[in-house]
Amino acid sequence: MFLTRLEIQGFKTFAKRTQLSFLPPSPLHPPSGRGEIRFPITAIVGPNGSGKSNLADAIRWVLGEQSLKLLRGKKSEDVIFSGSEGKGRAGFAEVALTFNNEDHAMPIDYTQVTIVRRLYRDGTSEYLLNEGQVRLADIHLLLAQANVGQRSYSVIGQGMIDHILVSSPEERKAFFDDATGVKPYQIKRHEAMLKLERTHENLKDVEMLLREIEPRLRSLKRQASRLEQRGEIETELHRLEADYYGAQWWELVGQMKQSKERFEQAVQKIKDERNELTRLEKETERVEKAESGEDTELVAMQETYRATQKKREEIRSHVFETEKAIEMARVKAQSNWAPLPLLQIIAEVDEVVKVAKVVKGLKTVEEIQTIIDDLLVKSTGLRKKLERPNPEDIKPDPALVKKLKDFRDQEGALKQELEKMETAIDVHLGKEKTARTELIETQRTLREKQTHIHLLENQSNTLQIELARFEEREHALIREMDEFMKERAVKVRTEEPPLAKGRSGGVLEHTYEEIQRARYKLELIGGIDPEIMKEYGDTKERHEFLDGQFQDLTKALADTEKIIEELDEQIEKQSKAVFAKINKEFDRYFKLLFGGGSCQLMKLTREEVDEAEKVDEVEKGEEDKPLSKHKDPIVGVDIQATPPGKKLKALNLLSGGERALTSIALISAIMAVNPAPFVVLDEVDAALDESNTIRFAAILDELSRSSQFIIITHNRATMEKADVLYGVTMGEEGVSNLLSVHLEELTQNGTARR
Repeated sequence: MFLTRLEIQGFKTFAKRTQLSFLPPSPLHPPSGRGEIRFPITAIVGPNGSGKSNLADAIRWVLGEQSLKLLRGKKSEDVIFSGSEGKGRAGFAEVALTFNNEDHAMPIDYTQVTIVRRLYRDGTSEYLLNEGQVRLADIHLLLAQANVGQRSYSVIGQGMIDHILVSSPEERKAFFDDATGVKPYQIKRHEAMLKLERTHENLKDVEMLLREIEPRLRSLKRQASRLEQRGEIETELHRLEADYYGAQWWELVGQMKQSKERFEQAVQKIKDERNELTRLEKETERVEKAESGEDTELVAMQETYRATQKKREEIRSHVFETEKAIEMARVKAQSNWAPLPLLQIIAEVDEVVKVAKVVKGLKTVEEIQTIIDDLLVKSTGLRKKLERPNPEDIKPDPALVKKLKDFRDQEGALKQELEKMETAIDVHLGKEKTARTELIETQRTLREKQTHIHLLENQSNTLQIELARFEEREHALIREMDEFMKERAVKVRTEEPPLAKGRSGGVLEHTYEEIQRARYKLELIGGIDPEIMKEYGDTKERHEFLDGQFQDLTKALADTEKIIEELDEQIEKQSKAVFAKINKEFDRYFKLLFGGGSCQLMKLTREEVDEAEKVDEVEKGEEDKPLSKHKDPIVGVDIQATPPGKKLKALNLLSGGERALTSIALISAIMAVNPAPFVVLDEVDAALDESNTIRFAAILDELSRSSQFIIITHNRATMEKADVLYGVTMGEEGVSNLLSVHLEELTQNGTARR
């Protein structure tokens, strides 16, 4: 790869479009027999202030230089032609550099590569690669892969020949990175380090998100699990409730039907008996009138008897109502019963446990017995509170009980009074038995019928109470079913299941215990919002996504670490091998230029730099900043040079000419070991005397076999080695102009082309 053309427009003093063409390489004369070539040397000459150094700045600028100090400016628009008395200022600066890339030293599928940099006065800039816009980073990487660097020995500006000597060890390290050809690896390493840093940051963000999500996910998972468990328990509870309440409902329906039939039969019998009683009363009245007229005493006794009997009927009605009220209260108490709340059960159990613990500290049998009795009472009481009571076990209201006793006492007194009246009537009738036989029998039949009706009414009252109890149980059962089963209760009350018939009390009691256990479990689980499942699904999906990202980032981190390690290994290997060769060539060229003496390059660690460094540290480039634990142990390069006949080694003790010769020896060594495709030297021989200039020119001739040289010079010996001369002049308008001379034509024809 070699440089074929340089085009400039509006850059500094080159206001007009200016083009420099460079000759292609040619075979050696005389031929070496090994197919070696020689790159023509191009020399640029001209008076001071003509603008010839601007050509070196233009090449440096188009290669991506960002330092305005190196470009000899203060602000970016200083590189744009600012105008003169006879010519207006330019609106933009443009430099184009064209390479022959037939050997594909640049890893790109073009045999000719043109790099263009353009800057406008409004600050807008662009880079073009074969007319396509690219990034500066792409230009840097492409040039580094072709072993071209704008800050290294490819372009050595005016006054920079000894810059490498006065630079800090860290700056020399960057210079030698270019010289050893590891810059492409370092650029890739820098990009990998940036990626590593971004991956670390992304990994921290993902870890932070995971730490935030995981507690919520665990909580949601528990709730979702409980919700699933709740669903299973509710399904089982619904089945148990359907069986339990269905069996109770249809059993109660059957009992009510039978009780209603018995009650209706009893009412019908009472009705029939009362009709018969009415007939007997009429018959008795007829017999009494037919036999002997009125017996005033008997009539009075009969009226008293009827009044007492009526009063007894009233008392019996009160007894019935009171018994019914007591029975209804028992049924309601059983229907409204509910097991103890969970907290009260826990408190009761804690109390039992507390009492039980006291037993451990007791010694006497009497004390232990007392505690055991207390435990028995408490545990029995707790069990009764947890069991559904029977109606017979429920104590009725004492006021109702007392009222019922009073009514029954009154009924008993009236019954005794009626029995006395019946005896008195029988005695009175017995005195006239012969005369009133029919009347006596009628009266006895009447009393027997009344007694029978009384028994039937008692049975009817009992059946009515039983029926009322069933009705109250029906209402209570409906309320309980509606409370627990909601809309499912209607289906249970309308569709009779096969299992509803023949269910024993033990089975129902066992089912009820299972229902209570299921309700207790649901109470422990508590109410859970069904939206929890949606939130759990979303959170779980988010967690799985982040976890996948975490795994990917961890893998990317490991892969990047591995790439960096491989690049470090490659950099160290190549740097070590090339550095040793440069050191050897440096010593050879040093002795060639000085006629003897010695020199050496040494790599420095951070500790050695801190101890030996005596100059202020300048700002490092972005690519030199350490980004992580992967740090190069070598951070600087030291140079020791001892001219012949001297013992000094410190570079700051060398004279200006000695520093220039040392720098030239070092640059020559680098170009001999790792030649750049082209090298621009801007008056690097300015400090050399005539004999050293001749030696320098000889070295250039030797190195031109591997690199293309573009030299800005005032020295005649250097010009004599050039194949093409470009002369730079400046007219009255302050614009640089270009003249070209082909020295081979001048030698052959005695004339030159302009």
